[in-house]
Amino acid sequence: MTNQKKPAPWRARSILLMTISLLFPSTSLQAAQTLTLLTWEEYLSEAVIERWQAETGVEIRQVYFDSGDKRDEILAKPDHQIDVALTELISATRFGARGLLQPLDAPDLAELHNTAPRWRDSCGPYSVPYLWGTLGIAYRSDRIEQAPRSWADLLKPARPDEPHIIMTEDHEDILAGPLILLGHSINSAHTDELKAAFELLKAQSEAVLTYEYVITALRSRRHLDRADMALAYSGDQQVLNEVEGVQGEPWRYVVPEEGTLLWVDCLSVPSIARDKALAYRFLRFLNRPDIAALNAAELGVATPNTAAQALLPAEVRQDRTIYPAEEVLARSQVYETRPLEATQTRRRIISALINAHDAR
Repeated sequence: MTNQKKPAPWRARSILLMTISLLFPSTSLQAAQTLTLLTWEEYLSEAVIERWQAETGVEIRQVYFDSGDKRDEILAKPDHQIDVALTELISATRFGARGLLQPLDAPDLAELHNTAPRWRDSCGPYSVPYLWGTLGIAYRSDRIEQAPRSWADLLKPARPDEPHIIMTEDHEDILAGPLILLGHSINSAHTDELKAAFELLKAQSEAVLTYEYVITALRSRRHLDRADMALAYSGDQQVLNEVEGVQGEPWRYVVPEEGTLLWVDCLSVPSIARDKALAYRFLRFLNRPDIAALNAAELGVATPNTAAQALLPAEVRQDRTIYPAEEVLARSQVYETRPLEATQTRRRIISALINAHDAR
């Protein structure tokens, strides 16, 4: 039997809101109408889902992906039936240029006035900001004597021959740490720099349990006894503690001292979406300050919505794993568009890494 986690104050308020929604559902329930969302697992608050369904009568069907490559494979299909997709600047720009995503017009999304230009510019014309955060290291504080501080702690582990680390198969994010540790830009298109990053990952591979998104890997229950460190995103530690259900919330998160990736997740509407008006309504709903605040607090992730941030409890706004200090942000890098050939090189790197790992 697992230990039940005591809800944090903002979670308790969220549970209350969800309960009210269930007690007083919308009278215009239209069970047949569904909005399909392509997203990461555990990346939309259950309380927000309940609020949406109570207000609109529209159900949300979530389709999960574990990496940007898997998402792109789905969006490239001519009959995917996705209404709203989680994207980022590079993928949204490429798919938009191919006519596969709708340009998102500001007049139809008036709620975006609460989002600073910094975040809107990070998503481009084919998507709108959803959440933002950092890439870093999640670790079991009850199994590791000294908290990791550097990317070297993950990439050059003290136990190099003992599988205990979870990485990812995302061809972008898996290379960010090695490139930063080597002093290069995360946007590098230089073959020599990418090869050096690959060599770091290859040397680390003996200590890697799996190349999966850490939440997916641990939810499968396959690596619970051995995993004590992982490449992760800010907020993941909260879900990992819930997945494991262990007492004391041992999973913690740190941004390496060398700096990191500052990521911005966006939402896009495919050109073949069945009901674009409904998709726009969903985007407006998520950008309402009360909904954006509820979602961010539940997930433990930063919101780009300034009005929503002001509604958050002080302990959330002051949590440096969610809202890093300015000096951390100053050392962080963001993804930029790059030649397709450089992206293909990155994909070949991760493919070779995973194939070699699986062959052992």
